[in-house]
Amino acid sequence: MLGPMSKAVKSDLKKSVLIVEDSVDFSNLLKFIVEDDGFEGILFPVQQEDILSAVKEQHPSVILMDLALRRKGGMDYIKDLKGDPATKQIPIIIITGRDLGQKDILDLQMKGVKYLRKGRVEMHEIRREIRTAVLGKAEAAGAASPKVPPSGETP
Repeated sequence: MLGPMSKAVKSDLKKSVLIVEDSVDFSNLLKFIVEDDGFEGILFPVQQEDILSAVKEQHPSVILMDLALRRKGGMDYIKDLKGDPATKQIPIIIITGRDLGQKDILDLQMKGVKYLRKGRVEMHEIRREIRTAVLGKAEAAGAASPKVPPSGETP
């Protein structure tokens, strides 16, 4: 049973983003973006196929994932994650170079998965989607805009 102290400790933990990407350069870029926003970036070793164990161990706030992975496909990972009660609520953002058909895009949307197309999305859009998924819409919007002090006050 968790007491009030346990909740306080958990809320102070840095929010993390699990990055499932087999391109070393792109995974490092995503890690930089995530950490530049103050979150912890965790690289998932794609040679390991058991994403459920990794997610249950790491407890990420969000999962960034490519679909075209060398060993196990991203769609299979999504099926595993969304099919497990312990992981189904974790937001997933797909960032892939693969063009998806309307049926696949609708299927992802029905599962609450965000789809972004590499080469057709700007870095600021990726950053915004990560912030929104980690913090929620209202808090992410506040984090993205500069804080303006009330009139008459100096910052």
